[in-house]
Amino acid sequence: MSLKYLMCFVVLLTGAAAFAGIGTPLVREEHIVTVEEVEERWRLEWVSAPSPVCSPEEPEWSTCPCEGFAFGESGDLVLVRNRPGQEEERLPLSRLFDGDLDLPGVPDTLGQAILRRWDTYEKDIDESGAVDFASRVRARPIATVMRFGDYDHDGRATEFLLQVGTLPCGMKMSVAVGISRSTPNLHVFSTVEHPEKRLILTASQWQALLEAKSPIKVGDWLCGDHGSDTETELELGADADGIHAKKREYECKDDGGRGQFIGEEVL
Repeated sequence: MSLKYLMCFVVLLTGAAAFAGIGTPLVREEHIVTVEEVEERWRLEWVSAPSPVCSPEEPEWSTCPCEGFAFGESGDLVLVRNRPGQEEERLPLSRLFDGDLDLPGVPDTLGQAILRRWDTYEKDIDESGAVDFASRVRARPIATVMRFGDYDHDGRATEFLLQVGTLPCGMKMSVAVGISRSTPNLHVFSTVEHPEKRLILTASQWQALLEAKSPIKVGDWLCGDHGSDTETELELGADADGIHAKKREYECKDDGGRGQFIGEEVL
């Protein structure tokens, strides 16, 4: 093949790749994680350039579906783990945003991961009408996503929370992602009783589990909340086997208080 035709082939191939949406991976965030005295590099990586969602230019950024996601971006996201002497490990995360929970920007964002890019401030609602509001938001530091903690109580802070949706109104529903002693590869955490299902809790419920020294009970859905005629609470705990969770449901009395026990579900 002559040089002329070879160059034409390269140009056509490059153009086809761009048309197909193939892009250069972009590192969103990277951390050093120490596992058994070995320093690993973990990073969140966009497969290609993400798109804005709940952006400061849009009035929707302050609505319930955007809670926890404003001011954000969406796209195909992968968690990458590099451990010296081992092959790179990759965990696709976009599949977690499957529409089972409320998401902003649907249908365009369905099946795409959404991450907050800039933190929201309490004063944002009052100042959002300013001409330079969006530019001031974009001048803020990039929000941190990977905040590591020992949520499964195995003695190692090798997991972080990833918000995967919301429930009315603005409840930030999250999963834990990382590694554990029982499952040393990257994975989404589940309970011991149901390893086939990801465990989805509110950010505050995960925090309560993180801080708990023994099994605890936390509120889930209160009587009267969005017209609910039942109340649910969770029992959360962790031991050497992993995380355990139960949901208990109760009737609601006419005065709004908790009534008789209905039943429980092992999560």
